[in-house]
Amino acid sequence: MKHSQTIGIVLCLILFYFTTQPLVIIDTHHLTITGWSSNGTNFGLPGKFIFYIGTLSLIFFALPFIWAKRFNMAFAALLIAWSFRNYIVLSTCQMGECPQKQFALYACIFVSFGILVMTFLPKIKLPKSTNS
Repeated sequence: MKHSQTIGIVLCLILFYFTTQPLVIIDTHHLTITGWSSNGTNFGLPGKFIFYIGTLSLIFFALPFIWAKRFNMAFAALLIAWSFRNYIVLSTCQMGECPQKQFALYACIFVSFGILVMTFLPKIKLPKSTNS
Protein backbone atom coordinates (compact mmCIF):
# COMPACT_ATOMS: atom_id res chain seq x y z
CA MET A 1 0.00 0.00 0.00
CA LYS A 2 1.39 3.32 -1.05
CA HIS A 3 0.42 5.43 1.97
CA SER A 4 0.51 2.85 4.76
CA GLN A 5 3.54 4.42 6.44
CA THR A 6 1.94 7.87 6.49
CA ILE A 7 -1.32 6.43 7.79
CA GLY A 8 0.62 4.55 10.48
CA ILE A 9 2.33 7.76 11.63
CA VAL A 10 -1.01 9.59 11.76
CA LEU A 11 -2.57 6.71 13.70
CA CYS A 12 0.28 6.87 16.24
CA LEU A 13 -0.40 10.58 16.76
CA ILE A 14 -4.14 9.89 17.12
CA LEU A 15 -3.33 7.19 19.70
CA PHE A 16 -1.27 9.71 21.68
CA TYR A 17 -4.26 12.08 21.65
CA PHE A 18 -6.67 9.41 22.91
CA THR A 19 -4.41 8.62 25.88
CA THR A 20 -4.92 12.20 27.08
CA GLN A 21 -8.71 11.89 26.98
CA PRO A 22 -10.88 10.41 29.76
CA LEU A 23 -10.71 6.61 29.60
CA VAL A 24 -13.05 5.83 32.50
CA ILE A 25 -15.05 7.84 35.02
CA ILE A 26 -15.66 6.57 38.56
CA ASP A 27 -18.73 8.45 39.79
CA THR A 28 -18.71 7.40 43.44
CA HIS A 29 -15.26 8.92 44.04
CA HIS A 30 -15.62 11.70 41.42
CA LEU A 31 -12.53 10.50 39.54
CA THR A 32 -11.72 10.86 35.86
CA ILE A 33 -8.98 8.49 34.74
CA THR A 34 -6.88 9.36 31.69
CA GLY A 35 -3.73 7.73 30.40
CA TRP A 36 -1.64 10.36 32.17
CA SER A 37 -3.67 11.00 35.32
CA SER A 38 -5.04 8.33 37.59
CA ASN A 39 -4.93 10.15 40.92
CA GLY A 40 -6.76 8.36 43.71
CA THR A 41 -6.33 4.90 42.18
CA ASN A 42 -3.67 2.22 41.86
CA PHE A 43 -3.83 2.14 38.05
CA GLY A 44 -0.51 3.88 37.49
CA LEU A 45 -0.07 5.74 34.21
CA PRO A 46 -1.56 3.49 31.52
CA GLY A 47 -0.75 5.96 28.74
CA LYS A 48 2.96 6.16 29.49
CA PHE A 49 3.83 2.75 28.01
CA ILE A 50 1.64 3.47 24.99
CA PHE A 51 3.52 6.74 24.49
CA TYR A 52 6.97 5.13 24.64
CA ILE A 53 6.17 2.18 22.39
CA GLY A 54 4.08 4.38 20.09
CA THR A 55 7.02 6.76 19.70
CA LEU A 56 9.26 3.87 18.68
CA SER A 57 6.61 2.67 16.26
CA LEU A 58 6.27 6.17 14.80
CA ILE A 59 10.05 6.37 14.26
CA PHE A 60 10.14 2.93 12.67
CA PHE A 61 7.29 3.86 10.33
CA ALA A 62 9.50 6.71 9.09
CA LEU A 63 12.63 4.59 8.60
CA PRO A 64 12.97 2.96 5.15
CA PHE A 65 14.85 -0.14 6.31
CA ILE A 66 13.49 -3.70 6.27
CA TRP A 67 14.67 -4.37 9.83
CA ALA A 68 12.71 -1.31 11.03
CA LYS A 69 9.53 -2.65 9.41
CA ARG A 70 10.01 -6.02 11.11
CA PHE A 71 10.60 -4.49 14.54
CA ASN A 72 7.60 -2.25 13.99
CA MET A 73 5.33 -5.30 13.81
CA ALA A 74 6.48 -6.31 17.29
CA PHE A 75 5.93 -2.80 18.65
CA ALA A 76 2.45 -2.66 17.13
CA ALA A 77 1.63 -6.00 18.75
CA LEU A 78 2.78 -4.57 22.08
CA LEU A 79 0.56 -1.53 21.54
CA ILE A 80 -2.54 -3.60 20.94
CA ALA A 81 -1.73 -5.90 23.87
CA TRP A 82 -1.26 -2.94 26.22
CA SER A 83 -4.48 -1.35 24.97
CA PHE A 84 -6.36 -4.58 25.79
CA ARG A 85 -4.63 -4.64 29.18
CA ASN A 86 -5.80 -1.09 29.85
CA TYR A 87 -9.33 -2.03 28.86
CA ILE A 88 -9.37 -4.99 31.23
CA VAL A 89 -7.71 -3.22 34.16
CA LEU A 90 -9.56 0.10 33.90
CA SER A 91 -13.04 -1.23 33.18
CA THR A 92 -13.14 -3.96 35.83
CA CYS A 93 -15.81 -3.63 38.49
CA GLN A 94 -14.35 -3.57 42.00
CA MET A 95 -16.22 -3.76 45.30
CA GLY A 96 -19.59 -3.28 43.66
CA GLU A 97 -18.78 -0.17 41.65
CA CYS A 98 -18.27 -0.23 37.92
CA PRO A 99 -16.52 2.65 36.14
CA GLN A 100 -18.16 4.30 33.16
CA LYS A 101 -16.16 3.40 30.06
CA GLN A 102 -15.53 6.31 27.76
CA PHE A 103 -15.00 6.42 24.00
CA ALA A 104 -11.21 6.87 24.28
CA LEU A 105 -10.84 3.48 25.99
CA TYR A 106 -12.37 1.74 22.98
CA ALA A 107 -10.63 4.05 20.51
CA CYS A 108 -7.19 3.11 21.86
CA ILE A 109 -7.89 -0.53 20.99
CA PHE A 110 -9.17 0.24 17.50
CA VAL A 111 -6.38 2.69 16.68
CA SER A 112 -3.77 0.21 17.94
CA PHE A 113 -5.32 -2.43 15.69
CA GLY A 114 -5.11 0.02 12.78
CA ILE A 115 -1.41 0.57 13.53
CA LEU A 116 -0.89 -3.19 13.51
CA VAL A 117 -2.59 -3.50 10.12
CA MET A 118 -0.42 -0.69 8.69
CA THR A 119 2.74 -2.51 9.80
CA PHE A 120 1.74 -5.45 7.59
CA LEU A 121 1.60 -3.20 4.50
CA PRO A 122 5.01 -1.50 4.29
CA LYS A 123 6.27 0.20 1.17
CA ILE A 124 9.73 -1.25 0.64
CA LYS A 125 11.98 -0.66 -2.32
CA LEU A 126 13.58 -3.95 -3.26
CA PRO A 127 16.99 -3.99 -4.93
CA LYS A 128 16.95 -4.76 -8.62
CA SER A 129 18.00 -8.26 -9.47
CA THR A 130 20.68 -8.90 -12.05
CA ASN A 131 19.42 -12.16 -13.55
CA SER A 132 20.59 -11.60 -17.12
